[in-house]
Amino acid sequence: MSAVPPGFGPAVVAKAGRAVRVLDQAVGFVCLVLLLAIIVTVCAGVVARYVFNASFTWTEEFGSLAFVWLTFVGVAAGHRDEQHVALSLFDANVTGHARVVRKVIVDLVVSYTTFWLLYGGVELVQGIGGTSTALGWPNALKYALVPAGCVCSLLYIVLSGDSLRAIVRSAVIVALAWITLSPLQSGIGYLIGESSPSLVMALVFLACLLVGVPIAFSMLFCVFIATLGTQILPVAAIVHTVVGGASSFVLLAIPFFLTAGYIMNSAGLSARIIDFASALVGHFRGGLAQANVFHSVMLGGICGSSSADAASTTKILVPEMIKRGYSPEFSCAVTAVGSILPNCFPPSLALLVYAAVAEVSVAQLFMAGVVPGLLLGALMMLTVHWVSVKRNYEPASAGISPAEIWRTGLRVIPTSMLAIVILGLLRFGVATATEVGAIAILWVFLLGKFFYRSLSWRDTWRELTESAVQSALIGFLIAVSAPFAWVLIAEGMPQTLLKWATPFFSEGWQLLILLNVIMLIAGTVLELLPMILILVPLIVPVLVKFGVDPVQIGIVIVINGLLGSLTPPVGILVFITASISRVKASAIFRECNPFLVTCGIGLLLITFIPSISLMLWRLIG
Repeated sequence: MSAVPPGFGPAVVAKAGRAVRVLDQAVGFVCLVLLLAIIVTVCAGVVARYVFNASFTWTEEFGSLAFVWLTFVGVAAGHRDEQHVALSLFDANVTGHARVVRKVIVDLVVSYTTFWLLYGGVELVQGIGGTSTALGWPNALKYALVPAGCVCSLLYIVLSGDSLRAIVRSAVIVALAWITLSPLQSGIGYLIGESSPSLVMALVFLACLLVGVPIAFSMLFCVFIATLGTQILPVAAIVHTVVGGASSFVLLAIPFFLTAGYIMNSAGLSARIIDFASALVGHFRGGLAQANVFHSVMLGGICGSSSADAASTTKILVPEMIKRGYSPEFSCAVTAVGSILPNCFPPSLALLVYAAVAEVSVAQLFMAGVVPGLLLGALMMLTVHWVSVKRNYEPASAGISPAEIWRTGLRVIPTSMLAIVILGLLRFGVATATEVGAIAILWVFLLGKFFYRSLSWRDTWRELTESAVQSALIGFLIAVSAPFAWVLIAEGMPQTLLKWATPFFSEGWQLLILLNVIMLIAGTVLELLPMILILVPLIVPVLVKFGVDPVQIGIVIVINGLLGSLTPPVGILVFITASISRVKASAIFRECNPFLVTCGIGLLLITFIPSISLMLWRLIG
């Protein structure tokens, strides 16, 4: 190891660590305040409308404004502990100097992208005039926290590190990025010349992904690079488009339902659902494994987050399944597979993102996910039965105990009612998805804090802060997809694809087969939300031209992406269960194979029988 430069030593590293902790507290506090402001504002609008028969015209505008602020402040917190989603395909095989080089490249790309954001944000703050419609505030306020968030991000890059060498290296990288920013822009612009922006963007994006640059920064960096030569979208315009991508009022439903899921798990509401599921299906062959899947079906109407389901269920059910004779690998596989179900049912976060990108009705998408979710759940339970018979897991018991069902059912009714409320309010247009999300937070908080008395104030603040940061990271991912899609559409890529597809495909179902193949391949290397954001602007317009319903397309895309979360090398749900249970991920992947076969059959049925997705909306309508 090289000698420590004069003036540097453990004291400097310690001071850097203290600075990062102070920054953590400051950024976390701001994120918490902004999330609370959004919740209070939207809840006030709901109460005013339905209790006092009045309305606040400014709530939607302020909520969207606060979410933009939260997005750019929370992005800084994402640099801590590397929370930004990245493709880790080659991490295990990169060691020594190669790992250092990879880290330097990642830091350079993130630093350059952050500087461009900073530059564009400052330009917008200085150049935007006028006032907002409802609040009457200066429009420049909308962009005010973009530069502040970028400065915090750069501080994280400089100060975060395990050693003095990491701190010095990061500082040099940031300085290098600042010094060479303008010449690099001119040089790259000259080299790109008249090349296709979409082609340049795709190549740069792929290169960034392979190196391990976080997906959000890869998308934004490739847009900056691709537009240098043509200037079809100046830096300030790109940042303006990014902010616009985070400004949709429907996106506020994401932090609301995410927060509701966090609070529900912290309050132990999931455990009550598990007890009821066990009472209902625990007497079947493979009873506890069946209860595991059925619990995910029930949780799907309340939580909407597959990761939250995987984490909470692994902690609660996997140890008990192992005690009853199930192998650790199978226990984790059942948990991971069942965890895809919350993103099939409302209030699915994936369906919310698809609705925002494809501009499809959230209510229709939520209704469309119910029957496919039930179908997949039934197929999973059949697979559990088959494996349990084959391996002699937990034989069937005497039968249902009405007393136990009554006892556990009474405990879970207040929680389960939320799913009915969500569907009812959305279907009959009583409230928007965002307002229903606010109701969900209030519902689970009141249940956990005052009805069940299982939620402390400390737990509440911790979960709110964590969900605020996670909401910001999702919001940033959605926001940066806006200029990415803009470049593709501006160059007419959907029309080009349509022109290419017409000679080869004459029916929508043929293109749906191609969609499944593309999504299944993409799902092996991309997580669900990035996959939606990247592929939807290209694929959906083409399929719609061939007569495929965009609601059905959304269900097919989401289920494909969810199945991808169970396959290597990304397989995020498998890795969540593996890390919590300390079981090898490779063994869990193998145990997922029978479920992937049966769920694949379900996917084919959902693909080729549109009524499976569309029947519930039509029946209730």
